[in-house]
This record gives sequence, structure tokens and C-alpha cells, in this order.
Amino acid sequence: MKIRQFEQKDTGVVVQLANDFAFFDGPTTEEDLKITHAFPEGFIVAEEDGKIIGFAYGYFKDVPKEVLHNWGVSRVATIELLVVDPMYRKHGVGTSLVERLTEIFKKAGVDMIGLTCPERASHAKHLYENQGFEINAYHMRKKLD
Repeated sequence: MKIRQFEQKDTGVVVQLANDFAFFDGPTTEEDLKITHAFPEGFIVAEEDGKIIGFAYGYFKDVPKEVLHNWGVSRVATIELLVVDPMYRKHGVGTSLVERLTEIFKKAGVDMIGLTCPERASHAKHLYENQGFEINAYHMRKKLD
């Protein structure tokens, strides 16, 4: 398996992986990937035998100085999305993607990474916990009739 930077030619496969295996409220489109232009170094893919089997994207968060001070950090990043084809789960793909993003963020001066993990994605929750992430909040919602 190889981890490399996303290339424009990967767009169709990445969109398809996101739509097939991510837990979004709606479909992912090429337009949704424009966010990655803000920090292209944080957009990476996992590839095996020339086939993209997963991807991840992360970027810097704007956090007020007072909050950074309270957290005891100087720069924060977020993992916005991480998707691994289920056929390749439990093979270290997600771990490799998180580790590479962590390296990229460290080189950029980040000392805290946050993320949101859908409740239904228990496999992802376990991956993040194994990488040292801790729950610090719950995102909740209620549908009104």
C-alpha cells in the first residue's frame, strides 16, 4: 500500500468512495472537494496496485487565541473526512492515513487535531481511539414534528 498526495485525476474515484462508504447527509460532488484547495497538502489517498482504496483530508481550523490558550495549544487542525473501502478495512489503511495526516500537520506546526465521527461509523471511532483521540463532546440533534 502506498499513501500519496491527491491528484486531480483521482477526483472521480474519491467522489465515488465518499458516496459509497461515507456517512454524509447527502451525496458528495466534485464541488464539495473545492474545500481541499485551502490546504492541498492535507488531501491524501491510499493506493494498492494502482487502485485508490481510501483517502483523507484535513485542514487548519481558525480558533480564537483565548481558546487556544485555554486548550494549551498554538495551532489546531481537523480531519474533515476519511474513507476506506470496506474491503480494505482492518488492513492498516485508515491507520496509515491518520498517521500521514498527523505527520503533515506536525510539520505545519499543529499541536492539536480534532474531528467529528458519525455515530454510525463505529469502525472509524475505534480507529480514532486507537490513534489516541478522545471524546470531548457529543453532537446531538432532534427532529421537530
